[in-house]
Amino acid sequence: MRLSLARPALCLAGLGLLAAGTPAALGASRTITIDGWADRAVVFSGSQLVWTEAATVHVDPKKIAGSPAGAAPFDYYRAEAFRVGLNSGSRLFRTGAPENPVSVRTSVAAMGAGILSPTGDGGFVMVPRTSGVAPPVIHCCDDEDTETVLESDGHADAPVTIAATWDVGSVAWVQIGPGGLQQQRRASPLTPSAVTTIPGTTPAVAGLVAISPSGLAWVDPAAPTTLQVQASGAATAVPVALPGPALRVWSATNVIAVAVRSGSRIALLRIDQPALRATRVWTGTTVPRVAVGGGAVAVAEARRVLAARRGSLKVLARTGRAIEAVGIDGRRVAWIDRGVRRRARVAVVHLGVAR
Repeated sequence: MRLSLARPALCLAGLGLLAAGTPAALGASRTITIDGWADRAVVFSGSQLVWTEAATVHVDPKKIAGSPAGAAPFDYYRAEAFRVGLNSGSRLFRTGAPENPVSVRTSVAAMGAGILSPTGDGGFVMVPRTSGVAPPVIHCCDDEDTETVLESDGHADAPVTIAATWDVGSVAWVQIGPGGLQQQRRASPLTPSAVTTIPGTTPAVAGLVAISPSGLAWVDPAAPTTLQVQASGAATAVPVALPGPALRVWSATNVIAVAVRSGSRIALLRIDQPALRATRVWTGTTVPRVAVGGGAVAVAEARRVLAARRGSLKVLARTGRAIEAVGIDGRRVAWIDRGVRRRARVAVVHLGVAR
């Protein structure tokens, strides 16, 4: 599969981005092993597990046969998406190589795994995190198994996308727009050039804005102890008092998670829509990796994975290795941790079940 050569892809080429597939390691049982350590994000999308990864690639021409004499080493940056099938109970990976439907390459700016939102049918919305340039907004995949770039703008003053979701056949995303204010955009992969834009009046800060099919949630840095929740279709937002200044916001359908500073520690709050009551579900010393989905919340902290469908988070797994990513969808939990095999860096993708 290749990136769609529709109108938005022309902007992608202008940013110096290309797409190409890359094979990954074989899957088996409750875990699969993949190559390398990277910045990763992981989600469930129907009967597929999807993850994105981003890393810097160092190229030394001296180690490549046929390279021109005197060619200097250089770096390029990659952000890729992979997915692999699950069995009917989502407890095991189906045997086979994970698919690599999207691969982005650039020499312009370093990238991170960024935003990953599932469509629920094996598809996803992918927005790599970038430094210095606006990231592309990518949907994968349509009925013909083609990716569509909904937005990619290489201009220095281009709006930067900081949140995105799949919502009833369309991709909705939030940008830091003109004047640093929120700007909501929406487009269907079937008509990617027909983008609607809703200007905002409040500041947009990366990490403090989250969007899901059930609405928009954000914190104005001028009022850090108040979460604003604007339900889908509502004209105004509802304020929710927080017990401390917000540090990060996540959301999925009907569930919002907020990390706040609580004295010398960090508390994670769960806020369900439409009740909007904040409940503390976890406390730690640093902002953890957090996932929400299917009415459940998961956290990866230090060497532990915690998850719960309601109430305080319970320890699901303990590992002696650094955890790169965690994802959850109801009872289904996945996490990726780092390992070494035959002196080579690898990562292990795990499946688990939340209580």
